[in-house]
Amino acid sequence: MITMPLYMMPFAYAAVFLAAVLALWLAYAWRRERRRRKMWHGLCQCRLCAEWLRHERSATLFRCPACGAINEHNFINDI
Repeated sequence: MITMPLYMMPFAYAAVFLAAVLALWLAYAWRRERRRRKMWHGLCQCRLCAEWLRHERSATLFRCPACGAINEHNFINDI
């Protein structure tokens, strides 16, 4: 059994509680980032008409259904 002075118990409780909150926060952030990457996967913007469209990543060149321009996959950067 762990012996601990009475004045240290609130600090130990706070440390365990904060560690649990940190673990939950990190898990939520990791899950949110995975969901965001999946949502943006295959999404591209036409360089001519600026319409957003989905396409297969295997295709290097694809045609925009709105304007017919040939585009290449451009990676979307976070702003």
